[in-house]
Amino acid sequence: MITPKSVPDLLRVPVPAVPNGQQPVRILICGVLPGVNHIVHQLHVRRFAEAGEWSPPLPSPVEDEVIRILVRYWSGERFL
Repeated sequence: MITPKSVPDLLRVPVPAVPNGQQPVRILICGVLPGVNHIVHQLHVRRFAEAGEWSPPLPSPVEDEVIRILVRYWSGERFL
């Protein structure tokens, strides 16, 4: 698998739907690296997502900021 090097590259990578009608939803956190990493950690503590499920920090179009992306699956009723 090729690792995307930028946010546009990552967003262009198709995320396949999974069986049972689940559709992918991308969640982005944007900002300065320490703040983004803090939010990723806080979401981990709150059991929303493991820290390792997020993309590595990617360059943002905004100077001195990064973006991290998480894919979750929507079933029509709840996120999985």
